[in-house]
Amino acid sequence: MAKRSANFYLLKTVRFSGWVLFFIMLLFITTGFALCGKLGFSSVISTQKALTIHKIFDFPLIFLFLVHSLVAIYLAFRRWGWIKKRPKA
Repeated sequence: MAKRSANFYLLKTVRFSGWVLFFIMLLFITTGFALCGKLGFSSVISTQKALTIHKIFDFPLIFLFLVHSLVAIYLAFRRWGWIKKRPKA
């Protein structure tokens, strides 16, 4: 099996974190609407349960956003040529 480069794993990290971030954002937005009582979400989930879920996902949301955006920005800089590959010794 061929050795995979760091770019392969960075790209997989961006894709995985993007999907997880997508679902956490959906949950975060849904619980936010339930807290506000908009769009009928408050009838699906209680306000207290929505607040608990909303608070639990604060830090995972921030962490995933940072991981996703920083790795994606690094790969974009590499693609645009702002960061060069190191020569092999």
